[in-house]
Amino acid sequence: MFGAKHGPGYQMLIMVDNSQGHCAFSEDALLVSCMNLRPGGKQARMQNGWYFNNVGMKVSQAMIFPPDHPDHLDKPKGMKQVLLEWGLWNNKLNMQCKACPNNGTACCAKHILELQPDFKGQKSLVQKVIEAAGHLCIILPKFHCELNFIEYFGGAIKQWIHEHCDYTFVTLQVNMPQALASVDALLIRKWQNHMM
Repeated sequence: MFGAKHGPGYQMLIMVDNSQGHCAFSEDALLVSCMNLRPGGKQARMQNGWYFNNVGMKVSQAMIFPPDHPDHLDKPKGMKQVLLEWGLWNNKLNMQCKACPNNGTACCAKHILELQPDFKGQKSLVQKVIEAAGHLCIILPKFHCELNFIEYFGGAIKQWIHEHCDYTFVTLQVNMPQALASVDALLIRKWQNHMM
């Protein structure tokens, strides 16, 4: 629809609120919460990750053992193996701390992985689909509905409905199209510009 309306060469910027559904990930996303400490078992089969080696080169890393691996053929690697390959594992690490300081420290295997750029940069499925179509996506921060201009639009509609209400469903059905039309396009653009 966007392409038909505007033609080629235009890019859409889509602002997405931070709801649970909009922030869902693909099945193969790099999520530490879907990993075991050790290989195999019930854990996600994740897409390849990446890290920077000791000379600063970006290295792709498979999160699944190759089919010809003698011990773990075609199984997910788990946190320990991934950290070993990155040179970040030490034998004192637990999978997860009982009381993590939650300040970005490398206190356990879970937090070390969460701090890595490939895991930190994992995009939601909605964002990946939007960007794959050649458009831009901004995920709004949680608990900040004042940044979402659609909330202002919804508020204006609710106000109009409230002012023209007799508390019957029939009137609501009649009033809704009028309420939607009551919000001036210039006002919507003003909210958009204010948000940008």
